[in-house]
Amino acid sequence: MYNGTNRILVVGNFGYANHDLSGQTVKTRVVYEMLLANASKVDFFDTQTLCKKINIFKLFNKVIKCDRLVYLPAHGNLKYLFPIYYILSYIFRFEIIYCVIGGWLVNYLKNKPIHRAMLGKIRIILAETRKMRNDLVVEYDFRNVDVMDNFRITAFQPEIHEEEQLKLVFMARIDPKKGLDTIYNLCEFINCNPVNVSITFFGPITPQAKVEFEHYINSYDFVEYKGELEPDEIHEVLNNYDVMLLPTHYYTEGLPGTVIDAYLSGLPVIVSEWLHSREFVTDGISGYIVPFDSNQPIFNQKIMKLYNDRNLLCRLKQGAIQRGQQFKSETAWNIISKYI
Repeated sequence: MYNGTNRILVVGNFGYANHDLSGQTVKTRVVYEMLLANASKVDFFDTQTLCKKINIFKLFNKVIKCDRLVYLPAHGNLKYLFPIYYILSYIFRFEIIYCVIGGWLVNYLKNKPIHRAMLGKIRIILAETRKMRNDLVVEYDFRNVDVMDNFRITAFQPEIHEEEQLKLVFMARIDPKKGLDTIYNLCEFINCNPVNVSITFFGPITPQAKVEFEHYINSYDFVEYKGELEPDEIHEVLNNYDVMLLPTHYYTEGLPGTVIDAYLSGLPVIVSEWLHSREFVTDGISGYIVPFDSNQPIFNQKIMKLYNDRNLLCRLKQGAIQRGQQFKSETAWNIISKYI
């Protein structure tokens, strides 16, 4: 349990240099902000600054002076820098708290016995999902795994709106792997049917999506792109919509921030059945889960079901609001405070 004296260092990609608001950077920031609000001695290092070689010395200087290293790596950082942190932790007597981002860790470790041996001896691994925790225990005999759900710091209280138009929204990276093809096909379906439905996109556009995305945005008057949302405006803006769409093609997604932000904004979600989807979406209660592959007919059907039954839509919104309570920062602090 946190004793109020430990020096805490948060190391991860904060994305400040290029205003990156991806799932990785958002989680890194909210973990830091949560610790800053609840602990007295908290510092951070943005690994994005390692593009300047001299900053590696600044990083290690901070690492060796901390008591608790709260570590949020992506693949490359875990592969190359974690072994150094691990060795330093024995020399300088600090403990490592690994906050996992995403759902890739179990498969990543299959051919990395040295990393497995080291990770099994750190203070704690905080997985995003219960399946990941169980897999790490069963496959690698880890005994230092707990679950800390992805979360947000917010006091926003969503309201349930009822309007004639069904307002669909997508908020994530505008990238083909996020299931854009499914939404594009939905656009064509809507265009061929007499329904009052709109689709709004928020998020950064990746180069590989740009040309096709702009084509669809310009082809239909019920589709629009509204740029990127700042973190402090997300929930208030999303509360003006009805349903969040995330037919992702990333099978190993952990807990997408899109789902959390939808719930905290009072929006049910329609998602594809990625690996961990049933941990976070209760089908028919907080949204709908459609098959991971060949899901277009069912995806369209779920949209029309909500369009034609607004009482059902209202019940799903209430279910989303209730589910959102799981992803508040207070819950996360109760978990991580046991280890720092």
